[in-house]
Amino acid sequence: MKLLVEISQGLGNCVQGTPLLHALWLMGHEVDLYVNSPIADKLKPLWDKWEILGRVFTHHDQFQIQDYDFGVSAYGRRQLVRMFPPGLCLKVEKRHVKTQSETEANVELARWLGYAGPTPRAHVIGHDPNLELPPEQRHKRTAPAGAVVVHAGCDPSNAVKRWPFWPEICRRIAATGCDVIIVGTHDDRSEDNWEDEFISRFHMELPELAALLDMSSVYLGNDSGVGHLAAAAGLPGLMLYGPSNPVKNAPNSSVMRTLVAPGEQGEERDVKAARPVPIERLTVEQVWSEVEKLLQNPQREPERELPQRVQDSPEARWEHYVRMTQAQSDAPGVEERGDAPAGVKVSVVIPSYNRADNLERAVKSALAQTMTDLEVLVVDDGSTDDTPARFADPPARVRYIRKPNGGASSARNAGLRRAKGEWIALLDSDDEWTPDKLAVQLEAIGEQYVAAASRHVHVNADGSRETKPEILPGRDNHLFRDLYENLSLKTSSLLFKRHLLEKVGLFNERFPISNDWDFFLRLARAVSNSGMRMVEQALLTVHRSADSISKVGRERALEEAYSRICMVNALLHNHDEQAVRMHVNRAARKHLELSRAYRKAGDKPQAKHHAKEAIRAGLMLKGIWRWLQA
Repeated sequence: MKLLVEISQGLGNCVQGTPLLHALWLMGHEVDLYVNSPIADKLKPLWDKWEILGRVFTHHDQFQIQDYDFGVSAYGRRQLVRMFPPGLCLKVEKRHVKTQSETEANVELARWLGYAGPTPRAHVIGHDPNLELPPEQRHKRTAPAGAVVVHAGCDPSNAVKRWPFWPEICRRIAATGCDVIIVGTHDDRSEDNWEDEFISRFHMELPELAALLDMSSVYLGNDSGVGHLAAAAGLPGLMLYGPSNPVKNAPNSSVMRTLVAPGEQGEERDVKAARPVPIERLTVEQVWSEVEKLLQNPQREPERELPQRVQDSPEARWEHYVRMTQAQSDAPGVEERGDAPAGVKVSVVIPSYNRADNLERAVKSALAQTMTDLEVLVVDDGSTDDTPARFADPPARVRYIRKPNGGASSARNAGLRRAKGEWIALLDSDDEWTPDKLAVQLEAIGEQYVAAASRHVHVNADGSRETKPEILPGRDNHLFRDLYENLSLKTSSLLFKRHLLEKVGLFNERFPISNDWDFFLRLARAVSNSGMRMVEQALLTVHRSADSISKVGRERALEEAYSRICMVNALLHNHDEQAVRMHVNRAARKHLELSRAYRKAGDKPQAKHHAKEAIRAGLMLKGIWRWLQA
């Protein structure tokens, strides 16, 4: 595909977007760059001559959206999302950086398309080698006596990020015989100009600063964009965090250390908070202890072993994606109880988290099957209720597997890896089977099919019951299309040959929601229209739990589902105008759902936003109606 990738906001944010560019290029895509930043013209020279890029833009008037197959928007402003048709732009949301760095959240977009290699290093291009350094210091990258670059300032609007004790640290470094070079803008200067005791290089052009870092030995500073520039150069160093978030803003480096000021109750890692964590809580001795370690062994980060660039095609994208799910590692510290029966025909995998009562009901429904040649794998995803006590001595044919909490996909995968049966059946802990569920499906499968699913009875919150779906998917030999348009089947209805995991892959553990839709689509592609048998009768009961996403946080669940739609649209993209229209229409209908969900949640601005997106995608009447409702 031909991609336009947007990186945005400040220096650090943009630098943290460059590993995404590299990963997408390794996936075989053509990549152009849009730098959406107030300092875009200053940033552009850092990537102008990067061989993986085509063109580098600094304003949205410089490119045409129709020249590209897809947009990709790294963490930040996400202007491309408003420019590309709905469903044709992958993006990083704020929620994606709650538990990982901006860099990892950005590269996650490439992993959605199947990238399975290590996170690439950030990339910048420095130039202007005549930096007025002493000749003996140039290119001394590992010598203990090499230059130490210190950025003691920070963004003037975020002065609370500035650690006040840098003068003492710099004097101690100078006493060891190392040259100290102070960098920054003129706004970074202190009122008493203590920086003049050392070599000062204020207000350098960014490529010049990148070159200086490239030929220095150690970098020290507060959380700032300069630290990410140093990490891109592979420089060892230390970044200090107080009021800023050390998870989200962590450097993409194995040799750039971080030191985090301890917080107290009521304080926040937010520079705009009423009570931000004070960075001055870090003492001189704490910082000096880390600096001494760096000066004794300032080893630069080694190059990372990245995969070879591949040839892009829709088929190759799916193959890479499947391999990426298979490459997910097993959870550490897994405990098992119970013995696996010999030669079982069906392995039943039941993931559970804090569902002890429901779990027991699900297990009983599996053990009550008329087809008895089975094993039941209960995967406890780190429950904090009495689930472990209830399965301290598992009954016959039940294997109890306990693992650290990692989500439903991680739990299912733990069971899939340990399944012994020729067939695999999935059962959620909230659901229960009819006694003949497996027997009916195996008879329907016969020798012709390799998978089966069925209708289900849905028990609503008010106790009413509905049989779903009204129309089973695949009726007109369009199984994949039907499931792409609407996942009407339940995971607990599924039975398939274990060897299909080689073609289908495992559940994607990066997806907290919509992982079942993703897995069903891959299964549909693997078995085609003739490989899966749809059983007309309802063979299971689905119970809506009190904390179901249908009742709690539905808008967030739908946002995650929308991200999955964009991902699948990218995997399927084949330049066909009719197919592209189908992708946009699919995204538009999800925007209608989001508009309704946000309206019910009381968020009218978001409800109107999603209604407008549906209108932009072509659903005029329905979109206008949703907008009027909001």
